[in-house]
Amino acid sequence: MAAVIRYRRGGQAPAEEGAHLDELQVRLTEAETPGDLQPTRVRRVLENLQRNQGISAAQLVRWIAALRHGTLTPEQATVAESDFDTLEREADQGGA
Repeated sequence: MAAVIRYRRGGQAPAEEGAHLDELQVRLTEAETPGDLQPTRVRRVLENLQRNQGISAAQLVRWIAALRHGTLTPEQATVAESDFDTLEREADQGGA
């Protein structure tokens, strides 16, 4: 995730990356919202991520919030980058 890499280097994310973070946060939050439990691609990806890697949607949302507020430590930024890379790989595989 480019926003985390920029953060680790001391830079700010461009506006389009902020929009990407907004979209990701909305999808993560919707997938975790009780109610309609229809299996969606996003929900399958997140379930696989939790089951196989121990990374929850809630943790990803916390990383996004800390990234926006500039409160990630260097160690946290490294873990966040790894978690988001894992999310991207899982999504590329289609949550299968």
